[in-house]
Amino acid sequence: MHRSVFIVLVVSVVFGTFVVLSSHHWFTLWVGLEVNTLSILPILCGGFLPRKVESSVKYFLVQSVSAAVILNVVVIQAWFSSSWLVGQPLLKVSSLLITLAIGLKLGLFPCHYWFPDVVQGVGFLEGLVLSTWQKLAPFSVLVYVIDSVDIRVLSCLAVFSVLIGGWGGLNQTQVRKILAFSSVAHMGWICSTVGYSANAGCVMLLIYIITNSSVFLIASEFDLKTLAHVGRVSYFNVGKSSGIVLGVLSLGVLPPLFGFLIKFVSLKCLLESGSVLVSGFLVAGSLLSLFFYLRVSFNSSLLLFPQHSLVLFGWRGLQDGGLGVPTARGLILCWGLSVSLLGLVSFPVFVSLL
Repeated sequence: MHRSVFIVLVVSVVFGTFVVLSSHHWFTLWVGLEVNTLSILPILCGGFLPRKVESSVKYFLVQSVSAAVILNVVVIQAWFSSSWLVGQPLLKVSSLLITLAIGLKLGLFPCHYWFPDVVQGVGFLEGLVLSTWQKLAPFSVLVYVIDSVDIRVLSCLAVFSVLIGGWGGLNQTQVRKILAFSSVAHMGWICSTVGYSANAGCVMLLIYIITNSSVFLIASEFDLKTLAHVGRVSYFNVGKSSGIVLGVLSLGVLPPLFGFLIKFVSLKCLLESGSVLVSGFLVAGSLLSLFFYLRVSFNSSLLLFPQHSLVLFGWRGLQDGGLGVPTARGLILCWGLSVSLLGLVSFPVFVSLL
């Protein structure tokens, strides 16, 4: 792909997301979602490899169905209420349908099935965009309509997402699929919290984006396709091997890292609202997720991976040159890892946003 074309596509993706974030009219909001989806598709299938094209088609079909449901719900809502404003209260059926449509875009249960396959089929950087930036637009739509959404339905979807995300990642050896199931589980936590506190949900999404970006960037740099590859990082760069451990354990809400502290904010909002049963299921699902997080961090600290076939990095694929030269990826990585490590210090800053 030519560089100018790539820049135009990236600008279109960012533009579509900001249209959704700043829109107060349902039609312009839908246009922003479509611009965002259509602009990301050529980026996902860059190189036109069969697996990438397959993942791009899956992503296009899922997003098209979700956008079509949202548009039909909005038309029906405008027919009954004679208003296209986003803040207009929704009907019960419209509320249920738009919750399912947003859940399909976010990868929530029962519409989570497409997300691990799509992330596995694309590269690490594309998977990072799908797991972080592409969540912003549908999440903002959920925040817009949260007053009209049935919190019990949203909580049920979130709880099952956390359980499925933890259960689905247990038997995985592909790093991208593990991170995809991790994303499903984290979105369950965020969506369960946003029903009771939109500010807390937004802060949790911000922290998830920071910590998840650091793990994806390290995995992209060393091309860590499987857990066996993760076990070889310590041979080449001990610092980044430690970075994987910090980032993964922060995603796994292990104290005293920042991911653990931010979950206390979620539990505080849920318990103050009387959602004790939901909180119990969320904690149980997090224990399932913590198992494969610990497995990834344990493998990244091994010197010899316990496997018969040795999986070594190709020396041509490693970019050891340019040490000491700051890059955008390195700066983002250092920032994400520092936030994960210094959770006790940075926690008051993010709590002040609530």
